[in-house]
Amino acid sequence: MTRPELSTIVVAWRAADDVAELVSEWPDDRRFELVLVDQEGDLAVRLESVEASRAQPRSSGNIRLLVPGRNLGFGGGSNFGAQAAGADLLFFLNPDARPATDALAALCAGFATWPQAAGLVPRLVGFDGAPQADWQLRRLPTPLALLAHALFWNPGAAAAAEPAAGAAIEQPAAAALALRRSVFEALGGFDEAFYPAWFEDVDLARRLADRGQPLLYLPEALCRHRQGSSVGALGYGAFLAAYDRNLCRYLDKHHGHAWAIAFRALAGPAALLRLLLLPLRLPTRAATRTQAAQALLAVARGSLAGWPREPRKPGESAA
Repeated sequence: MTRPELSTIVVAWRAADDVAELVSEWPDDRRFELVLVDQEGDLAVRLESVEASRAQPRSSGNIRLLVPGRNLGFGGGSNFGAQAAGADLLFFLNPDARPATDALAALCAGFATWPQAAGLVPRLVGFDGAPQADWQLRRLPTPLALLAHALFWNPGAAAAAEPAAGAAIEQPAAAALALRRSVFEALGGFDEAFYPAWFEDVDLARRLADRGQPLLYLPEALCRHRQGSSVGALGYGAFLAAYDRNLCRYLDKHHGHAWAIAFRALAGPAALLRLLLLPLRLPTRAATRTQAAQALLAVARGSLAGWPREPRKPGESAA
């Protein structure tokens, strides 16, 4: 069988509807492989139903379903999918993202045009067409900017305007990110210790920058993206715990232990202050004030304990 030119890797956890929609739109073209990493093990029947509803049977056999048997997180699931993928070009895509008709071909052409590029960054827009560049395309964060997150403030590090094609992007979101397999494997893939998600893409971008390997912007590869579905699947408390734990780990890994300690020292008091102000303002990502209060108390406790990653029972899916 002919090897695909591009393997798209989608890590799925509590995303059955998104995956079904993605599969229904996926081109029947053997150049473009779709590798689905089913972290819950419940997608097979759903995908059979999607394929059965097609007007014509898929002939290319370009969709593969992998079931690791547990939740490996985004980084671990991405590495798992990359190992099984057949192409030399790897495209990491969130389940809630949809490549435009010519986006996959544009990525292949872009790698041929820019042989110096370690990876290519598609253009993300919302399903309403609104650009997501201010969220997607960022500079690598400084330690001070990361400390601000302890105060529930994101100072931002996005470009002032959407860049031109071929511009170097320091830290693109991994919601849609294409990499050469040779580069990805030389890096050792995503650092799976950033579990279950958040900051694994920042860490990867930092390691690429340290090696002088650029990620270039390719707006011709357009993808629609819903954005924010992971937080809804996890819940506000689990999101805050994972985000803070992984932010601390990133600081420790790339900027030194003192910065991680400083973050922890700020995070607890800031969470308690935010708790006192909860009657006046509900956090955007929280569904209720009760949920927000429980999450903020967990942040205060976690800042003292260092947000230890809780061990999982055999067969249990972690959040």
